[in-house]
Amino acid sequence: MVDSAALAVITFQSTVIGLVFAALGLGFNIVYRVSKSINLAHPAIVLLAVYVTLVASSYLASHGLASLGFALGTLVAAVVGFATGVAMEITIARPLRGRPPVALIAATLGAYYILKGVAKAVARDMWTTASYRLPGISISLGPVVVDATDIAAIVLAGGTLAALIVLHRFTRLGVAMRAVAEDPYGASAYGLPVKTLTMLSWGLAGLAGALAGVALASKTGVEPSIDLYVLEALAASLLAGLDSVAGIVVGGLALGFVRQMSNYFLMSWLPGFGDAAAFILMLLVLLVKPYGLFGTERIERV
Repeated sequence: MVDSAALAVITFQSTVIGLVFAALGLGFNIVYRVSKSINLAHPAIVLLAVYVTLVASSYLASHGLASLGFALGTLVAAVVGFATGVAMEITIARPLRGRPPVALIAATLGAYYILKGVAKAVARDMWTTASYRLPGISISLGPVVVDATDIAAIVLAGGTLAALIVLHRFTRLGVAMRAVAEDPYGASAYGLPVKTLTMLSWGLAGLAGALAGVALASKTGVEPSIDLYVLEALAASLLAGLDSVAGIVVGGLALGFVRQMSNYFLMSWLPGFGDAAAFILMLLVLLVKPYGLFGTERIERV
């Protein structure tokens, strides 16, 4: 028999982790829409942002600003994430525009190792497992105890998702970005600044990855292998459909629930099966719907 209190806790944590995975996967989706390629450097952008937050917050704490360290460190990481995305579009994606997608995929893989080296250089002696300094607060909601790590993850991941989905669907800038993603040549004919909007999309993808990474590190702790979690977020993107921005919320939540529930119910028989279960779900969905649950099916004429 399932303990109702334990089920409530695992459901809450599944929702939190699902939001984080959705926010992490959003970066993949935004880049894919405008460049029709998977940005394999995205995990390294997340890793860099996580350690930028740690270094910046630790520096501020050493100068008597411990109470503001995490917030200001997250702000610095967001700027770094956005700037990194913009720099990648200018130096890598733009020169390879019009080339086969595999060229850009290979280039972003190279960028992954460069950015990981940058993250190590930024972290220096902090390149180890650590935790952010968060307030020691907790809120009891029945059997569920919500602490500062949960609040940080929900605010950062949920806020990032909400802000970018609203921007994408309900603003003139979002409409222009969608037009460029769907038909860049047609958008150019209508006078839209295609290069600028594409660059902005890459920047927003980096921003989303940075904030989602800090949300993830708030829950799991800061560690050099945190970029591996982003690969699970890629599964959420593929599950939803790489060209669907709003659908990533469903993909992320599905991934979070399958992962957490599998670990809870199968821990005694299959320890650590949650990670595999998430990818199994992705594969099953893709076998039935190759473009994901909300992806747009492309029709090719030969």
